[in-house]
Amino acid sequence: MDAKKPTILIVDDEPAIVSSIIRSLEDDYECLGAPNAAEARKLFASNKITCVLSDQRMPGEPGSEFLAWVRQQYPETMRILITGFSDFESVVAAVNKGQIYHFLHKPWEPIQLEVVIRQAVQVHQLTDENQRLHAELRQRNQELERENLVLKADTIQSVAAFRDLIGLSAPMQRLKAKLQALLQSQSTVLITGESGTGKELVARALHFAGARKDKAFVAQNCAALPDSILESELFGHVKGAFTHAVETRIGIIESANGGTLFLDEVGDMSLSMQAKLLRFLQEGVITQVGGRVEKRVDIRVIAATHRDLEAMVKDKTFREDLYYRLAVVPLRTPALRERRDDIPVLAEHFLRKKAVKLGKKTPRLAPETVSALSAHNFPGNVRELENALEYSLNMIGDRDTVLPEDLPDRIQGSQANTGSWSIGTRGIAGGFPGGDAVPGTAVPGTAVQGTGNEGIGSPAGAESAAGLPKDLLLDEAVMALEVEWINRAMQATGGNISQAAKLLGLSRQGLHNKLAKYGIRGE
Repeated sequence: MDAKKPTILIVDDEPAIVSSIIRSLEDDYECLGAPNAAEARKLFASNKITCVLSDQRMPGEPGSEFLAWVRQQYPETMRILITGFSDFESVVAAVNKGQIYHFLHKPWEPIQLEVVIRQAVQVHQLTDENQRLHAELRQRNQELERENLVLKADTIQSVAAFRDLIGLSAPMQRLKAKLQALLQSQSTVLITGESGTGKELVARALHFAGARKDKAFVAQNCAALPDSILESELFGHVKGAFTHAVETRIGIIESANGGTLFLDEVGDMSLSMQAKLLRFLQEGVITQVGGRVEKRVDIRVIAATHRDLEAMVKDKTFREDLYYRLAVVPLRTPALRERRDDIPVLAEHFLRKKAVKLGKKTPRLAPETVSALSAHNFPGNVRELENALEYSLNMIGDRDTVLPEDLPDRIQGSQANTGSWSIGTRGIAGGFPGGDAVPGTAVPGTAVQGTGNEGIGSPAGAESAAGLPKDLLLDEAVMALEVEWINRAMQATGGNISQAAKLLGLSRQGLHNKLAKYGIRGE
C-alpha cells in the first residue's frame, strides 16, 4: 500500500459500479468500497479518507443523509454525490445538508469522473496546505505573512478564472486541458468559435490564471469601431493628429504593457488595419497616430473571431501573413449543441445568477424543463441559454419551479419540430412479453401512428422514404426510433431500469447512457 496516495471511498450498493470506479482510479489513488452507509462509517474509523463518492439511492440511509454525517464528523473530506438524471431534489438536499463539492449524474464518462476526483483531491490538498500555512503565520513575522496572503490571493484568482468555464463534457475537458498547458506560455492565441460560446471567458482564464495575472487585461472589440477610431484606440495619438485630438493620448496596446491584449472579432478588421496590426505583431513596436517615435511594448496577444479566417484568406479578405501570426496556438470554443451534457449544470448556474439579479429566490428546474433545454440546438449558444433562463424567471411569477411553458417559444417548440417519424405499434419480435405492443407515450421528436400492422421497418406504414420530412436525417430517424422503444420498455416495466435493459437487449449501464442522452426519466 502506498501511504502517500490519497484515499478514495466509493459507496454504492451495486458491486459492479464500485468495481468499475476502482478500476478507473486505482493507479493514482488508494480505493476503498462499501455497499452502504453503515459499512462506510466503519472505514472512516480506520482510514484517512480524502474524498468520498456516494450513490444517492441505497438501501437504508440515502447518500444525502450519509454525506451530511461525513460533513459533521470529517469536514475535511471532499464529498461527491452520484445521482440519477432527474434527482434534482436529492442534489439540493445534499447541498444543504452535506455541502457537497460536486455531483455526478448517472451515467458519467470515465474522463469526467477522473477530472472531478482530481479537482477534489487538489482542493483537499490546498485546504490542508492552507491550514498549515496559517499555523506558520502565527509564528512568523509580518513580512512572511504578507507574502503568504499574496500567494493565497493569486490562487483564488486563478481558480476563479477557470470557475466561469462551466462544464465537464468531453469538449470542455479538452479545451480546459489545452488552457492549462498554455498558462505559462507567452505565445499568441487565436480563439475561434460561434458567437456566444464564451471566447472572452477563455481569454480571461488564460490571463488571470497565467504568468501575467498581476498585469492589465485589456479588451477591444474590433468590429465595434471604424478604422480611424480603432487605430487611435489601439495605438494612441499625438495632439493635433486629427480634428478633436486636443491632447496626446496613449492607446490600449501601450496601456496593456506587461499584460494581455484581447482583440475580439479580428475577422471584422479592414485590410488596412490588418496591415498595421501585423507590423506591431512582427516588430513589437507601436507608433502613435500622427507621431514618429516608436515605442516597444511587451504584451501577450489573444485574438478571437466567429468568422472562418481560413476561408477569408482564400477569398483575399484576410491577410494570410496576419492569420499565421495570430494562429500560433489555435483554440476553438465548442458550440453548446456539441456539449449538451453541460446544459443542466449551466442552466442551474444561470438560474442562480439571474435570480440574484432579479431579486428572486432561486427556483428549481422541472425535469421536463431540463429535457426541453437539452433538446434545443441553441444557435445563440451559452448566451442564448443564459437569456432563456432570465426570461423564464420573469414568467414563473411566485412559483418555485420552472416548467417547460416558462421557456421562450422557440425552445418549447424544439422538441416538437425535430422531425416526425411514424412507426408501427407492434412490439419488437420476441422483445416484449407475448410479442404485444406497449402503448407509446408522447415522445419529443416522434409521432406514434399506424394501425399496428406497419411493422418497425418502414416509416409511416408502407410509405416510401420520399414521405419522410425533408430535413429528417438518418441519425435523427435512428434517435427517434431509439427513444420510442426505450419509452415503451420503461412503461412496460414500470420504470425498472434493469428489467427494461433486458427487454431491449442492453446492459444496465448501456440503458443508463441512453436515458441520460435523451433525457428520459428512470427509477
